[in-house]
Amino acid sequence: MNVPPPEVEPRPAADCDVCAALYRQREDARRAGDHRMVRDWNDELLNHPHRRSGDWRGWTP
Repeated sequence: MNVPPPEVEPRPAADCDVCAALYRQREDARRAGDHRMVRDWNDELLNHPHRRSGDWRGWTP
């Protein structure tokens, strides 16, 4: 069963090699038609542990 991707997807953080790799893997899954993996890579992007500006702790790079 394929699960459709969310309407709004997380974007990779600028200058983050891990985010860039996760983004590439998500796009590979999308090209393969694997919506479940697209969702999984979106989860990985959302849970990537580096701090971003605007994060709830108020830390900015």
